[in-house]
Amino acid sequence: MLPDSLSHSLEGCTQLPSLPQVLLNVIELARDPNVNMRDMVAAIGNDPALSVQLLSLANTVFYANQRPVEDLQQAVSRLGIERTLSLALSCSLVATTDTRKAANLNLERYWQRSLVSAMSARLLANNIGLSADSSALFTAALLQDVGMLGLHAVDTQRYLTLLAQASKHRSLVALEQDTYGTDHAEVGAWLARKWKLSERTAEWIRDSHQTMIIAETPEQRAKNCIVASGLIADAWLQGEAATSRHATQLAGFFGLESSEMIAHLISLQEQLPSVAMLYNVSPPERLDPNQIMHEAKMLLLERTARLQQDLQQKQQELELLRLEQEELALRARLDSLTELYNREHLEKTLRQQFDETRRTGDPLSIVFVDLDHFKEVNDRFGHDVGDEVLIKLSSLMRQAINDQEIHAGRYGGDEFILILPGYDMEQARTFAEVLRAKIGTLPWVTSASDRLQITASFGLATIERSTPYQNVESLIRAADRCMYRSKHDGRDRISAV
Repeated sequence: MLPDSLSHSLEGCTQLPSLPQVLLNVIELARDPNVNMRDMVAAIGNDPALSVQLLSLANTVFYANQRPVEDLQQAVSRLGIERTLSLALSCSLVATTDTRKAANLNLERYWQRSLVSAMSARLLANNIGLSADSSALFTAALLQDVGMLGLHAVDTQRYLTLLAQASKHRSLVALEQDTYGTDHAEVGAWLARKWKLSERTAEWIRDSHQTMIIAETPEQRAKNCIVASGLIADAWLQGEAATSRHATQLAGFFGLESSEMIAHLISLQEQLPSVAMLYNVSPPERLDPNQIMHEAKMLLLERTARLQQDLQQKQQELELLRLEQEELALRARLDSLTELYNREHLEKTLRQQFDETRRTGDPLSIVFVDLDHFKEVNDRFGHDVGDEVLIKLSSLMRQAINDQEIHAGRYGGDEFILILPGYDMEQARTFAEVLRAKIGTLPWVTSASDRLQITASFGLATIERSTPYQNVESLIRAADRCMYRSKHDGRDRISAV
């Protein structure tokens, strides 16, 4: 919405872009749903120059590859009301713009941008199922910058300063917002309403400089056509590289491949010179189709390389995350002091192995290990020394296990359990004996240089075909009883069921 001060200035300005009375009559007729084609032809026929130009444009823009229309009656009948109004409006507006009053605006570039915008909007509409609206979109795209003429008319010197400051069309919009509290798209919509164009056309002009959206409705797709048309026109006037870049960026919004979008724009270039000539506007500098395609291929290569780099980075991040999750999962299974399995994981593993043994009939042994006189170690030397003993014992267990399929863990305090899948009684006893001997011969020295003699009592229980264990708990109890028997019999020994 326009600020009140600007609205009043526009209302009182006598230099605004205006439409001839003939065209105002045509617009009024077009608003009538019951308009008679003969009345429309008669209204346009009051301006012979407009009639000739409309015939030429109809044959150039709409019927270039078909049988040409030969008179105004035939043109209006074939074009329909919307297309007729679109062409008549564009012809009149270009013809009536005062080039002397707007000389500093670089009107040639202004109309070049407008024509490329209009033809791009029409092309996009025809390619996304909006052919019925293509003429209306042509008009709205052509008029999307007409508000620039309005702002120039009402505030000439300051607006010329903004034009000099703006490096790009989009930056001009930002400067207008800062200066006037609105932009030329809003002013263009105001002019469209003043000329009694349809509200839809006014809204398209108003929204023409917004951002592209993921369109889900015909209305949103139409709006995208207008927004994209301006972006394409800006790129077109910058050259092949910018055109390729914008075509590639915009293609996805219209369900097109980049190559399809570029091919459509290249085909559009073939029509531009003849259309520009009919509007008495110099055509934009011709773009090199081969260079456009080359730039597009380079963009594709860059995008592919960037995607591959991003993918590699994501894979690295995922791998790091996986390792972190594995580390966390492992930590959740380990005892924090000894870094052997904790009791919860030991019991879970033992249940799994127990079930597997009952299914296959393979043997399963467990060894219960309890340090001898460990309480005295803590009482005499302190818990730090006691912890060091537990850490060294766990390291010794890992060395003894090496690569064997044996699970070791801290069951609680100074108690440890070893799970030996596939080990019968004799094999388990042999393993336990090696471990027991190593514990007894390992030099244990405290910080005070006191030598400790550490030993451990072992209890061994094995599931074999003839053993009666019904569950994990009974197996653990059996090994625990054997361990206490070792304690009772003098410690530093192995007892088995």
